[in-house]
Amino acid sequence: MARKRTTRRQNPYPKQQLIGSVILLLLIGFYLWQNNQTQHPAPTTQQSKYATVSAPDNQALLNLQWDGTLDGDLVHVNQNKATFTPAEMQETFPSHGSKLRPVDGLSLSPLDALGRTQQANFLASRDAINKVTPRPDTIDYQVRPSGWFINDRFDGTKWVGGYHSNPNVKLGKGKQALWNKSHLVGYQFFGIPTMVTENMIAGTRVQNAYPGQLVPEDDIRQAINQHPNITIRGQVTPLYVGTERIARGVHYMAKSVQDNGKTLNLNYWIFNVQPGITIDYQTGKVTIQNHVK
Repeated sequence: MARKRTTRRQNPYPKQQLIGSVILLLLIGFYLWQNNQTQHPAPTTQQSKYATVSAPDNQALLNLQWDGTLDGDLVHVNQNKATFTPAEMQETFPSHGSKLRPVDGLSLSPLDALGRTQQANFLASRDAINKVTPRPDTIDYQVRPSGWFINDRFDGTKWVGGYHSNPNVKLGKGKQALWNKSHLVGYQFFGIPTMVTENMIAGTRVQNAYPGQLVPEDDIRQAINQHPNITIRGQVTPLYVGTERIARGVHYMAKSVQDNGKTLNLNYWIFNVQPGITIDYQTGKVTIQNHVK
C-alpha cells in the first residue's frame, strides 16, 4: 500500500509576521532607552545665582555697584573666563626662600607706598596641598593689613598705632565679627607661608567666606580633588580707590593649566561689603544700619 504523501502547510502571512516582529523589537528597544534616560538624565546647564558683568579693566571693576544682597557680593566677570596671557599660564613661581617667594608656586607682592596689600599669584597643585599643616587657631598680631586698625599709620615697613574695632554684626541667623584678616591666597593651598601681611587684606566676613573668596577656593580645591595631576594658575588682586586703606574688592581669576581651562576657568569680582553695614574705606570706620537685605 502506497504511503500517503503529506505536504507542509505554507504560512499565508510571512511578511506580516516579520513586520510585526520588527515593530515589537523597536518598541522594546524604545522602552529600554526611555527607562535608561529616566534613571540617568542628560546633564543640563544650571543657571548661576551670580550676575555676569563685562569689565575690560580694573577701573571698570571699581565702577561696579553692589546690589546690597548677600549673593550679590560675588559676580562673574567677562563670561566667567580668566584673561591670562599664554606667558602667564606658563609661570610656575619657583621658591626664592624669601617672604614673598617662600615656597614653590606662591608669589606675593610687596606692600605699596601706602602700606596696602597688592596682587598675589600662585600655582595650586595636589603636591602643594599635601604639604599643608593644620591651620593655627589665630593669626599673629603682627600680621596687620591696612585698615585693620583705625587712626594708625604706615611707617614704611609696617602699620603702627591706632586701635582695632570689630563689631559683631548680623549675618544669617546669628552674629559674627565684621572684619576678618582675609587671605588673598587661601591657607589650604600653601599653609603657613600665606600667614603674612602681604597676603592679607581687611575683609568683611562676607568678602572672606560668606560666600566671598571661599567660592573660588572651593572651586579650585574640587577641581584638584577630581583631577589630581592638574595644576591651577591663580591670581588675586585687591583694588583700592585713591588713597583708601581698605580694598573695595578683590579680582580673582583661576584656570587649569594642562587643558587650558577645560577643567576650571573662572573670573570673579568679590565686593568687600557686608549687608546692613556702611563702610568708610578711607578710615575703616563703619555704620551699622537697621535692616539687612
